[in-house]
Amino acid sequence: MRSSGAREHTLGAGLVPLVNRLQDIFASAGVRGSKLVDLPCIAVVGSQSSGKSSVLEALVGRDFLPRGPDICTRRPLLLQLVHTPAVRGEPEEWGEFLHQPGRTYTDFEEIREEIQAETDRTTGNNKGVSNKQIRLKICSPNVLTMTLVDLPGITRVAVGDQPEDIETQIRNMILSYIKKETCLILAVTPANSDLANSDALTLSKQVDPEGKRTLGVITKLDIMDRGTNAVKYLKGEVVPLRLGYVGVVNRCQADIAERRTIHHARKLEAEFFASKPEYKEVIKNCGVHSLSKNVSSLLADHIAALLPDLQVRIMRERSEAEKELELLGPDAPESESERAALVLAKLEKYAAGLQAAVEGRSAKLSIDVLEGGARIHYVLQEIFVKGLLELNPTASMTDEHIRTKIQNTAGTKAVLLVPEEPFEQLARQCIEKMLEPCKQCASLVHDELCSMALANLTKDVTSVYPRLGQALEQSCKEYLRQGLRPALDMIVNLVECQLAHINTSHPDFIGGPDALILAQKALKRRAGEEEEDEEAPDVPGKDKNKKKGADKENVGAKPTTMEKTGQWISGMLSPSKRHYSIENGTVKLQSPPKKLNAHQCETPEEFLQVMVTRTLLESYFSISRGILADMVPKAVMHFLVNSISRGLRQHLIGKLYQPGIMRNLLAEDPEIAAMRQQTRKRVEALNAAALTMSEFKSHLTVA
Repeated sequence: MRSSGAREHTLGAGLVPLVNRLQDIFASAGVRGSKLVDLPCIAVVGSQSSGKSSVLEALVGRDFLPRGPDICTRRPLLLQLVHTPAVRGEPEEWGEFLHQPGRTYTDFEEIREEIQAETDRTTGNNKGVSNKQIRLKICSPNVLTMTLVDLPGITRVAVGDQPEDIETQIRNMILSYIKKETCLILAVTPANSDLANSDALTLSKQVDPEGKRTLGVITKLDIMDRGTNAVKYLKGEVVPLRLGYVGVVNRCQADIAERRTIHHARKLEAEFFASKPEYKEVIKNCGVHSLSKNVSSLLADHIAALLPDLQVRIMRERSEAEKELELLGPDAPESESERAALVLAKLEKYAAGLQAAVEGRSAKLSIDVLEGGARIHYVLQEIFVKGLLELNPTASMTDEHIRTKIQNTAGTKAVLLVPEEPFEQLARQCIEKMLEPCKQCASLVHDELCSMALANLTKDVTSVYPRLGQALEQSCKEYLRQGLRPALDMIVNLVECQLAHINTSHPDFIGGPDALILAQKALKRRAGEEEEDEEAPDVPGKDKNKKKGADKENVGAKPTTMEKTGQWISGMLSPSKRHYSIENGTVKLQSPPKKLNAHQCETPEEFLQVMVTRTLLESYFSISRGILADMVPKAVMHFLVNSISRGLRQHLIGKLYQPGIMRNLLAEDPEIAAMRQQTRKRVEALNAAALTMSEFKSHLTVA
């Protein structure tokens, strides 16, 4: 089993300097906040005048911290203690500040003055506080290697230029350190106070309720009331901590005023514990020497436990930072040729990306939802075509509407036959109903393409060159609008072509004779005289070339005038409501009502008229609907969708690849430039950290 001394020289001398180097790397790079990888450390926490400064100076063995009756620690002080062997002819002890690289302090009074001066540079020379760290490395043969953070003492009353919420500010600053799982807590409490109400332990309990990361330090054992001692505190019987407690005796204010050395104070401390037999059972937990060994050993063990995960986090952070830097792109080009090359590259990448998304070749397409060209296909087939097939042309057209149209088109003539004119008028009304959904189809596809145009903008454009991104989107939408107009014109022309000529000779049109047969069958069902006729056609739109001669025989008494004149069915005036009366052998006529409707269908002949007309309308509408369901998507694809591959690139180049506007297009947001610089520093720091970790690989398996 390794001795304690060997443990300190292997773990402490190896792992703690590793963390110190990582801290220096990140601090030098200026990486702060969430961008930092949290590194293991020990935070020293306590109320004002609890003896924190005396504990730290005892660990160093030198006076070097500002002192005074009021708050002295006003900025976090990250203190790196490095054990170095004494070398003859060279200073045994010295200090270095990270904000003054290259300068070595051998006079610890000057170190105290620089701490005070650096504090005042940020917080002013009154009593303000700041969370900006001061980083100090002290090298000495008289210290054990460790890293501590001295935090401002908890205070309750604002003094000087401190804000009224100074207590809240300090508590939040302390919590920002000790809440991290990588941080050990050195909770300092004076022995002459109630341990159960200790500010340091109260704060540590908020973030470490089980006391796994907290080491208690009991100070001022020598000024406890006569007859009392801190043995119960040190045993953990009052407030248990898994890491336990260490009791120390520091110099009092009179000792400091008389400039008694810390070495002398250590001798007095040893004499105090030797003279107090009650502390014999806890002597291993007493004295600054025990505290120093405990802190160094705990920190080394803590680092060793965290090191494998630390390496993983550094690698992950580096990968994320490199991706961010790639998205932020290179620095803005300075020369005209560089700007031209960059703009052209972005234009071509944008046009190619949109085309790939439409054609389904983009690697960025989702596996969870439909995107790109698949959405356009959905609009054309699932929304437009299926919606058009659901359209019933005569659903809102009642029998009375059809009879009224037949009678109105007859004018002053009697309705002896059903002419073509009412059928053509009603057919055009049905066809016109398809114009709006056809135009909506083009608009929906246009909207989808506009959404794709926005989604196609990559972060390396929108974040770094927002003006170029806006120009790309606007120019692309302008190009799509130019394609929408001819697409809509073509759709209107297609519908108008259907309206221009009602082609009753179309091979799929049912025709008058077949419509009459269906109407007769409906009439028989209506009268309860249904007869089976297997040879007669029974569906609208059946191919006339497949009809047999038996069909014609079934027509029976069909007048020959139907074929010669293009008329379809004979009719007759049906009895209507009487607007006359017969009185005393004479007829008395009545005026027709102002609103005159076609009368109810009361005769088989009128029923046949309506049924034949309705059947013909449905058959012809089906033909026109099929044509438009086929041609409208083709028009949309030609004028809108396929135009992207034909001319978007040339349009973007013509609009944006202009010497006069490229400088403005590539004008960079100052925040982006600052972000790139910060991210680049982050990448450099994480690269240096990864290299440092590789140099200490042997420690990754240390338990």
